[in-house]
Amino acid sequence: MKSIISYALVLLACVSGLAQEQPKTNAPVKIPASLAKQHINADAIVTGKVAQVNRAERLIRLNFEKPFPNQTFTAVIFANKTNLFPEIDKLKDKIVEISGKIADYRGRPEIILTSTNQLRVVEQSDASGGTKP
Repeated sequence: MKSIISYALVLLACVSGLAQEQPKTNAPVKIPASLAKQHINADAIVTGKVAQVNRAERLIRLNFEKPFPNQTFTAVIFANKTNLFPEIDKLKDKIVEISGKIADYRGRPEIILTSTNQLRVVEQSDASGGTKP
């Protein structure tokens, strides 16, 4: 009889613990650009300073924290989407958030931008070289 009561108490404790767990969401993780490499294949919001806007024939790269080849993260816009971002050059030295799935391209983390809602300016640069919200 004692073992049945003990079993029931343990079962009740387990069920009670499960009921108190927070629901898990599929919300993207917010990370700085420097940690993007640790979150390959994750949906994320990556925040960092655009150190370089690099235009090539078929794409635009936003390199974060440092210019190529020392960037910590890259946001890529292919030619068929560049018209969605007409003032992309003005992002240099600004703090931005990039959202999407982090991919590994030749050992470097990147997110490919296909829509404007994936990019948000967090801080603007001011004339003195500082930043303002």
